[in-house]
Amino acid sequence: MKKLFISFLLFFGFVFASQAQNIDAETIKTVIKTEKRIFFTENMNLSLEEAGTFWALYDEYELASQELVRERTQLFKSLINDTDGITDEEATTIVDNTLEIQAKNLKLKKKYIKMMKKQLSPKTVARFVQLNELVNNFLKTQILAEMPVITQDPQ
Repeated sequence: MKKLFISFLLFFGFVFASQAQNIDAETIKTVIKTEKRIFFTENMNLSLEEAGTFWALYDEYELASQELVRERTQLFKSLINDTDGITDEEATTIVDNTLEIQAKNLKLKKKYIKMMKKQLSPKTVARFVQLNELVNNFLKTQILAEMPVITQDPQ
């Protein structure tokens, strides 16, 4: 687990150091995608029998999640740009969109985990779920920590 944590810190330290240098969004996405793959390669401990199946499913899952990533990015951009002086209607839309994206993401995860369960060992699937949650929660935390909080109207 210590190796996993060190790999994780190195991986994301590089990604967020790159962000600090104002590298364009496409470059950051490419770096994150590449580093995620390296992270999973180093930490999934796949047998030869499972590796081909896992990577085919992983690639398919990543491709399927691209639209959700775009939606989430648009939502984050709107939050960054519009946190001051938004209307109650805009705030409601932000909440509704956030919940909709989360529901779509959960549906997609369930679909691919079900597929993985049919073709991979339970421990491999559990390891993927654990590592994927670790990566995604870390990324989300880093992004959300940089966002301004929606302000309250002065009373």
